[in-house]
Amino acid sequence: MDGDDPPDGTDAFDTGRPGASARAEYARRRARDLARGRAAFGVLAPLVYALAGPRKSTEAWARGAEGEERVGRYLERVVGASGHVLHDRSVPRRQVNLDHVVVVPSGVWVVDTKHYHGRLQRRKVGGWISQRSALSVGRRDQSRSLRAARAQRVLVEQALGGTAQVRVALCFTGVELTFFARPFACEGVLVTWPKALGKALAAPGPLDAGACAALAGHLARAFPPYAR
Repeated sequence: MDGDDPPDGTDAFDTGRPGASARAEYARRRARDLARGRAAFGVLAPLVYALAGPRKSTEAWARGAEGEERVGRYLERVVGASGHVLHDRSVPRRQVNLDHVVVVPSGVWVVDTKHYHGRLQRRKVGGWISQRSALSVGRRDQSRSLRAARAQRVLVEQALGGTAQVRVALCFTGVELTFFARPFACEGVLVTWPKALGKALAAPGPLDAGACAALAGHLARAFPPYAR
């Protein structure tokens, strides 16, 4: 880490706003949809929009933003004064963002939030010799989400240069869970939901308040908050 990292205090860096980039993308897409409607239907555009409803691909961004906002507020409440939560971080020179980066006594967590509907489950796929675990929500295969989460962890590990342990979690909202559901690891990624993730973040660890603040400050500068 840089030698000029602040030793303490959240005022030294911008913690960001959860869901900011998803909310902005939703606004852009909705404006584009409305403009296309006006171009195609003129004064009848509002009526057509009311009858046809919004585009599902556009509304998915609104739901994603809402999920990130809820998870972000929950993380801040759970972590409290014991650590720091960074939201919606940009990755320089990459078309990717980090939903949340949490620094707590147990280390650094990269949290990728997903808002889907359907049963969250781990399945066994492949033959009896090469069988492996796979993640799905309803009929949606989440292999891509697992790969993206692992790639995000690598980015944070590189930024820290091995100075702290980095874990990654896929935090699902809106999914169906069985009564005895427990978080589980799949391809090195913790698959979880807000309440269960909060318990994991509360675990004790070797980092004191000064170390947490220094790590958070370094990461806040390595991954700036989303700027519209």
